[in-house]
Amino acid sequence: MKMKLIFPMNEETKMYELCICSEKEEYTCRTPAELLVWDSDGVLKHYRNAYDSVREQNGIILCHARTGTENGSEFLFLDKYAIDCNRREIQMERTVEVKRRGERDVGFATEFALKQMPGEAFRFEKDCEVFVPGIWYGRNEGVVNGAFASDLYKKHFYFRITRMALPYLQYCNSETGNFISICHLAPVPDTGIPEAGKAFVMDSSLQYGSLGITKSDIPEIRYVYPGSEGEGSYIRPDITWAVRSHPVRRGIRHGYKLGIFCDAGENAYVRMRKCWRHWYDRYSPETVPCDLHKVYKDGIQVIDAYCQEYNSVMGLPFWVTVPEGNVSDISYQMGFVGQQTQCAWHLIRYGIQTQNEQMKEKGRQIIRFWVRESCRNSFLPEVWYQVFPPEFKKDYPSYLRTVADGMEGILNAYLYLKKHGEHQESWLNFCEKIAENLRKIQNEDGSFYRAYGKNGEPVHRGKYNTTNVIRFLVNLYTATGREEYADMALRAGEFCYSYIFERMAYIGGTADNDNTVDKEAGMQALYAFLAMYDLTSDARWIKAAGGAADFCETWTYSWKFPVHPFKGNGVFDKANQTGLSLIATGHSHCDVMMGYCPYDYFRLWLLTGDEHYKQFGRMILYNTKQTTDWHRRHGHSYPGLVEESGEIALQYHNGLGKWLPWCTIAEIEALARMEEWFGRLEIKEQDKDKITRKNINFSQFFDN
Repeated sequence: MKMKLIFPMNEETKMYELCICSEKEEYTCRTPAELLVWDSDGVLKHYRNAYDSVREQNGIILCHARTGTENGSEFLFLDKYAIDCNRREIQMERTVEVKRRGERDVGFATEFALKQMPGEAFRFEKDCEVFVPGIWYGRNEGVVNGAFASDLYKKHFYFRITRMALPYLQYCNSETGNFISICHLAPVPDTGIPEAGKAFVMDSSLQYGSLGITKSDIPEIRYVYPGSEGEGSYIRPDITWAVRSHPVRRGIRHGYKLGIFCDAGENAYVRMRKCWRHWYDRYSPETVPCDLHKVYKDGIQVIDAYCQEYNSVMGLPFWVTVPEGNVSDISYQMGFVGQQTQCAWHLIRYGIQTQNEQMKEKGRQIIRFWVRESCRNSFLPEVWYQVFPPEFKKDYPSYLRTVADGMEGILNAYLYLKKHGEHQESWLNFCEKIAENLRKIQNEDGSFYRAYGKNGEPVHRGKYNTTNVIRFLVNLYTATGREEYADMALRAGEFCYSYIFERMAYIGGTADNDNTVDKEAGMQALYAFLAMYDLTSDARWIKAAGGAADFCETWTYSWKFPVHPFKGNGVFDKANQTGLSLIATGHSHCDVMMGYCPYDYFRLWLLTGDEHYKQFGRMILYNTKQTTDWHRRHGHSYPGLVEESGEIALQYHNGLGKWLPWCTIAEIEALARMEEWFGRLEIKEQDKDKITRKNINFSQFFDN
């Protein structure tokens, strides 16, 4: 979509305004030079000015503005505009300098804003569509109270760019399908001071911005520097505004560069994908090399080291400290963050590969425990076992996510041993028993509920987790040939297609967060829709899988910025955050979860020919391994240890300092899938041929 710049003169003021015209929309800024100034009494004044002069020089448009305050301060704005035809974007580079300080002026910030030209008035809460990667999706329906943009009836929505997977905001009128996006180009955001919990900070070291929207008759998309946040902040629950400013001091400068991109799309998925990929290509996150063989071996070794009999039951502790490796909680979770049965199948797989019978037996014992004990007093498996005292956790429901993870681990272990001549039929019988119980509680519309009690009664009636069991059911059908499992998967898949994919409603993927919009719901949908394609060969499931994959990408840090040590396992002097991914709306913690997905993105590349999926898959294949110690530079007691999660958005790493079993499964699962299917840990061009083979279920771990 072509764009052009116009600088009309206001006949009354004889000053120049800004107008950006795309093929279908116009966006205007009557006062491009905006200034926020705080005086010594803490009073905020907003000054707005148009350009004094506009001239062209070597294809660049130079715009000047001089803005003064009532206290006698003076600020000089120089904005440079250029149209990059190759990238189809407008670039604005701004410099602001304090020329004179008035006696009572203390702090300042600058803003740049654009709004749609008047014409089609619409209700913001009903007709707007906003995407801020990792923060805001469409109308943000389904987010928890207190999350950014959870209340669209507020007036201001400002978010610090370091909370975003890429530093941009996309705004669209859903009636027309046209959108505009502002991105902070080539930023090196930094903060020289810890800011946690502080409502107001004024310091020249604050070198980052915020993007957001202010509602008026016609909403304005805004960039503010330095980056204040509001209304609502994750700085502290009681802080409505986290205000950031620079001191008013002669010689203080602001410098930042913004990109503006306009386009259109026929639906929300297309619009989100177009904008994300435009800025993703702009940033082009580089792949950080690592030794994938070391990563896999280190992962197996850490699982093997912690897998022991605790109070006579084989399993892995719930968490240990990183980097020290001290065991701090001994309890077993079947799937989800505990991943006991997935750990078991990886021990079995590697034990077979290396002829390590002790390792295989550890895996067998874990599976035997869950098959024997988890349904002894429950309709669906009880999913959390407290080793001390030896009992399942009381009043903890059977979350569908945790059950599905656990059952997939058992089925994978059964199939892998069968492939190598060992038949554990009781494990398959257990899988079929659980599938039969799932059949009894599947709803008329094909859905399942989020969580169930001991007698199979729903204790949380959310239906977004229906995706979680689809891959298990498809794989069980492949293993047994029993049509009822295929029928269950088809009914669940059809429900998810309309209820989740068509509505872009990826909600409640994690069992320990509230039922909110999150990345893991997208991941579970990606697995489910690829499994549905394996089952049916119907191309519409590829479309649905692509939609889920596009959503998941937008949670993944694809740019880097400095992160200082503060709490937890600080490794960001030796690693960057690309490949880490934000977890859920309502906070800014990130983790290595996207390490699960390279295989799935490679599959999408093979199925669609879309090179972007290959590039992104390769990035997360490697970059998610940066926080492990494969290179032996982080000082971990076991190289395979990796910190579960932390917040880096304030640029002082606030980590949990914990390893949970899922962290290692996330690092090695995709590696095992690719090695089983393609004979190597990284997919190659020649692997395109293998996708054409018929009657193969790629959802399983291995070619059977």
